[in-house]
Amino acid sequence: MKAIYLFLLMLIASILNAQNISQTIKGKVVDKETQSPLPGAAIVVLNSNPLIGAVSDIDGIFIIKNVPIGRYNLKISFISYEPVVINEVLVSSGKEIVLNTELIESVKTINEVVIKANKSQPLNSMATVSSRQFSVEETSRYAGGLDDPARLASSFAGVSGNLSTNGIVVRGNAPTGLLWRMEGVEIFSPSHFANVSSLGAGAITAISSQMLSNSDFYTGAFPSEYGNALSGVFDIKLRTGNNEKYENTLQLGIVGIDVSSEGPFVKGKQASFLFNYRFSTLTLLAPILPPEMGKLRYQDLSFKLNFPTKKMGTFSIWGIGAMDYQGRDAISDSSLWQSDVDKEQYNTDLFMSALGLNHKILINSKTYINTSITQTGNGLLLKGNEYNYNMSLIPTSYIENNKWKYTISSFINHKFNAKHTNKTGVIIDRLQYDMNIQNADSGQVALTSFVNAHGYSYLIQAFSQSKYNITNALILNIGIHSQLFALNNHYTIEPRIGVTWNFSPLQTLSIAYGLHSQLAPLDFYFVQQNSISGIIEPNKKLDFSEAHHLVISYEIKLNEHTHFKAEPYYQKLFDMPVIPNSYYSLQNLENTMYFNNTLVNKGKGRNIGIDLTFERFLNKGYYYLVTASIFDSKYWGGDGIERNTRFNNKCVINLLGGKEWKVGKSKNNILSLNGKLNLMGGEYMNPINIDATYMANEIVQDTLNAFTQRKPFAKVLSFSVSYRINKPKHTSIWALNFMNALFYKELNFYYFDKTSNSIKKDVNELVIPNISYKIEF
Repeated sequence: MKAIYLFLLMLIASILNAQNISQTIKGKVVDKETQSPLPGAAIVVLNSNPLIGAVSDIDGIFIIKNVPIGRYNLKISFISYEPVVINEVLVSSGKEIVLNTELIESVKTINEVVIKANKSQPLNSMATVSSRQFSVEETSRYAGGLDDPARLASSFAGVSGNLSTNGIVVRGNAPTGLLWRMEGVEIFSPSHFANVSSLGAGAITAISSQMLSNSDFYTGAFPSEYGNALSGVFDIKLRTGNNEKYENTLQLGIVGIDVSSEGPFVKGKQASFLFNYRFSTLTLLAPILPPEMGKLRYQDLSFKLNFPTKKMGTFSIWGIGAMDYQGRDAISDSSLWQSDVDKEQYNTDLFMSALGLNHKILINSKTYINTSITQTGNGLLLKGNEYNYNMSLIPTSYIENNKWKYTISSFINHKFNAKHTNKTGVIIDRLQYDMNIQNADSGQVALTSFVNAHGYSYLIQAFSQSKYNITNALILNIGIHSQLFALNNHYTIEPRIGVTWNFSPLQTLSIAYGLHSQLAPLDFYFVQQNSISGIIEPNKKLDFSEAHHLVISYEIKLNEHTHFKAEPYYQKLFDMPVIPNSYYSLQNLENTMYFNNTLVNKGKGRNIGIDLTFERFLNKGYYYLVTASIFDSKYWGGDGIERNTRFNNKCVINLLGGKEWKVGKSKNNILSLNGKLNLMGGEYMNPINIDATYMANEIVQDTLNAFTQRKPFAKVLSFSVSYRINKPKHTSIWALNFMNALFYKELNFYYFDKTSNSIKKDVNELVIPNISYKIEF
């Protein structure tokens, strides 16, 4: 508490006399469909006094200098194009504002009303429903997000999460159903401590908000360019470094340090760099973290190098790398053992990486080609031991699980006219694996090999999608996606279609359907089993999981800054991998450290629900976001019995809001208060077989009644306070972020306490107070 009091005193003491401070707003205006520059576009700072603005040059570039610091609305317009208004742009003294704006050519007919887009609409113009744009500022402003895009996404309708991980559960689907993309290419989940407690999830995203540009998030029925996913898509864009001015950011906090730098390689040239490095040991948080988390440390490095040329297009090199360590020591005094966990020790090293080379070239004013060569990988090395009752350490597990993917992808985008644009592409993945997974039951000395495989295979994807602006108020998106898995020659053909009808200037009705498919985790295909004829691999012929997704969307703009959206949906999953005659299904996939079973594509599932969003964008110093998801998620396993899925929360409600105050004599500084309340039904879990547990002196699950016990209702409150101080050459930001202020205890699992001979709960009371200081200069 002393640290919090000190923070508040420093906040009050730092409200100093301000000076007249200004900054530069610059950027580029292009055609959204062709990426061609739009010379002569008008850019106006609407609420400036006197009115200021600029006109884009022959390359679409504009510069507005000497803009007083504060928040502004900018209007960008061009003849025969729909104008765009960018609201509440925060101009501060530490960094120049770079706005790259895309305009859509109008197909307005005589007497037809132009429909104005709102801030939440995705960057991808071929998205119809279940999609929204998230901004960098939202990532840092929303309470409880820890500057983590994945945790921010849990505030959106249709998404549920939890305290201990940043896993994104979309409409009852497991986190593994989500497709992660960066700079247009599929990557592995970019999270620290990924896939340890839950596949597809980690502790925090390995990407600093300093690297992000505005990006898109989808929760279903997504466009044809996206494949190998069942639930949603997180399409992350990295921003380009400032190509005229050197700028730096340093942040120090309880969680760790965050350093970034950007600028031109050579002043006067267009090439630029941007890099970021973060490091954390979480040492200061250790006293309040759950003991089972053990010793933690992580670091990550990300960068983007951009090289525009006059005739050969634009080249960019980007990358991300993350390294983590998690370990725990066993209790050496056997009299203190309460469960098997107390006598276990482990050391885990993890990594995640991605490296890409992108090239975009404008063929003419209507066509461009984008090509990427990418490598991405992740892996872990885990060594586990435990004490036996002779107090000897014996091995319990050895896991070396590394996955690599080498990708070549390319698409061509052609705008036939103002009404019709097509995007067609191909993606070729070389999948490589290096797996050595061994395990031993408690008390056994020898380790049993589950997987020992090395090799490669290919996944080939192709897509084509078109957008037809039938009128300015009626839009058709139609396309097809196809996949071929070379390991077993299984393939899919997936139609996608969406229609948007703007039947009034303020109301929109949309409907979209998509067939989607996804491979199982790669190591599932190489499970090895002993048989009379020797070692067999029973899962090599496993097919794709598939799902039909139908979504209807209704949206109304209540005023310029407020909108309401309702999206009922139905998802039918089929060909889900299940264990024959068992409750097990990949629809509930959470952890696969030790999987050694035969799978068949005979499972199915069903998700049905409605997502509601009521949102006021930041205006006049305040905003709010209310989302609610009411749904039911069921599955049928290998035994054909209908059950709740693990992630059938049934109801998720999020209440977010915030207020800003301009302070100081010249009102140059900003005091901000933000809060979030998350109310969520509990996940389902397997109940305990009480009699069998006491007989075995260890937890025995009642799998005959799988997923019939529900975890407690979750109530998580988070808040943040920040104070932004603008000086002539830099901006300072003091911040206090507090996650789980109500000290909610999340149930993890049950364990058998051998000391008291009773069944007890293992709960996670993860409380994170982070005080930080950031300077931009």
